[in-house]
Amino acid sequence: MNNIIPSSDLRNRYPEVSRMCKETGKPVFITVNGRGDTVLLDNEAYQKQQKDLELLLGYLRGMADIKQGRVGDYDEMMDKIRKEFGFI
Repeated sequence: MNNIIPSSDLRNRYPEVSRMCKETGKPVFITVNGRGDTVLLDNEAYQKQQKDLELLLGYLRGMADIKQGRVGDYDEMMDKIRKEFGFI
């Protein structure tokens, strides 16, 4: 089965499309009147994608902080975090 399908196929063959998403972990692109409309993705693949995106964004924010000089001493920062979360 192709990973681009018309919306009518989604209605008529949902179990097959859902199974394909789960087995491949890849998105299925839904079209309406031949144009891209929606993307269907298995929940597990979506959760992994979101986790990866959050990690990447955190890395990029950290790199921006370093570039702009918004850094501090490691030991001081760890003490501050420990105090904030009640570990000290």
